[in-house]
Amino acid sequence: MRRQRIALLVALVFSAVLPAALSAQQASQLRGTWAINRQQSDDINAKINTAVARMNVVVRQIARPRLRSTNTAYPQLVIVHDATNIRVDMQGRPSVSSPANGQPVLWQRETGRTCTQMRGDCVQVTTQWSNGALTQTFRAEDGQRVNVFTVSPDGGTMTMNVTITSPRLPSPLTYKLVYNRAS
Repeated sequence: MRRQRIALLVALVFSAVLPAALSAQQASQLRGTWAINRQQSDDINAKINTAVARMNVVVRQIARPRLRSTNTAYPQLVIVHDATNIRVDMQGRPSVSSPANGQPVLWQRETGRTCTQMRGDCVQVTTQWSNGALTQTFRAEDGQRVNVFTVSPDGGTMTMNVTITSPRLPSPLTYKLVYNRAS
């Protein structure tokens, strides 16, 4: 009976420690510079066209360029993190830096500066680790964008799955961008 309890205790300890160790390994694999793999990535314009297809013509003509301006295949991503903060640099856009524990910060889209209140170009950003993936959420007055970053088991490929939701969209806009490790 005592051996069974010890075996159960050991199994419980390993089941708690092993996922944390795997998450830490995946988190460290995410750190670095990544270059877009256009062949394996989705065609964002086609995905946008599908997402707005059910809108009336006038609304579609407004929605399509707005979605295109905020959804681009960034040629390069740089991800830097430590125990408390995560920074994602998307080539051609301001860096997004936020606490790794999911605490929200206000961030201005065009300048990258911290805002004092959510309005206009200011969005709420949260970033956190979950099951080995990095989830970055941008909440605005008119919807939200969620980027989920995962790394392949060999550490050579990163996938960024994007989901855009808004009460104005008939269905979510979803697409994936695939990146190869550059450094």
